Amino acid sequence: MSESFFIAGDWGSTNLRLHLCCSKNSVAEILATQNGPGCSKIYNDFEEIFFDLVADWIEQYGPVPVILSGAVGSNVGWHTVPYLDCPAKPEQIAAGTNKRVIRGLELWILSGLKTRTALGTPDMMRGEELHLLGWMLAEKQAEKGTEQIVILPGTHNKWALVKNGRVDSFVTAFTGELYSVLEQHSILITQPMADHFSDQSFIQGVELAKTLKPGQLLNALFTTRSRQIEGELKAEDAASFLSGLLVASDIIGSMGLFVPGSGQLVDGSRQLAEIVIIGDQLLGHAYQLALGSMGIEAQIFDPTQIAIAGYQAVYQSLNRDRAQ
Repeated sequence: MSESFFIAGDWGSTNLRLHLCCSKNSVAEILATQNGPGCSKIYNDFEEIFFDLVADWIEQYGPVPVILSGAVGSNVGWHTVPYLDCPAKPEQIAAGTNKRVIRGLELWILSGLKTRTALGTPDMMRGEELHLLGWMLAEKQAEKGTEQIVILPGTHNKWALVKNGRVDSFVTAFTGELYSVLEQHSILITQPMADHFSDQSFIQGVELAKTLKPGQLLNALFTTRSRQIEGELKAEDAASFLSGLLVASDIIGSMGLFVPGSGQLVDGSRQLAEIVIIGDQLLGHAYQLALGSMGIEAQIFDPTQIAIAGYQAVYQSLNRDRAQ
């Protein structure tokens, strides 16, 4: 049984997750995990933070290859890496890396993807392309030749159209960061959600969002405050209500940006097959709940397992390049 080791890391704007991985017969397994600060919380000490976190792994396994994805390759990250253009095939994503050698370690930073949206504006992703790569390979999308909308909820939500085994296009929604700002710095929320999530209050926010005309979200946001004053909404449930309002607005707006035929809502009529969600338990549940209220089924995939499948594909691509 062949066995080798590598470090894989999702270094986003909010969080850093590093995994020590063991690759056995083309399947990667996580042996250990370390967490650290995201790129937006770091002031030019990326190298020190990284090597402090992996010091024990390097001591035990030696100078293993390192694969990093996420904002680490952006202009607010460690080293800026150019984006790949969409449409992008799995093999292009896996091979789209930029090599750095630091303290004797080979670091490979993924390129990320860029596109132009239906708004005529540029859009880009860093890190989500790794999850899309893992999902496309795990679900054998290249063999199916179908269309699928994939949601990757997070700080900056991504909606991707996977078509004929490629990432065809995508659009970003500012949902996660907007929620965070409103929860922490506005008058709307006095008790952060933490682990308390109310399905009922969330759906109330979803239902309100479904009635809004274009441009009315700003008006609807203040109802998070006014309903508490009137006693219609408990303070501990206000964050769930706000989440429902934002998530549903994200769903309605983002799906409307996909061209006819890709499975979007057109003039209120449902033309959408099952949606794929790659996200953590809370966010996945929230989007699944909101979509369900619109008559749309959604399947949730675990982001860690999907990501590891993507990192394994990149690791195999690097090994092929070395062998040539």
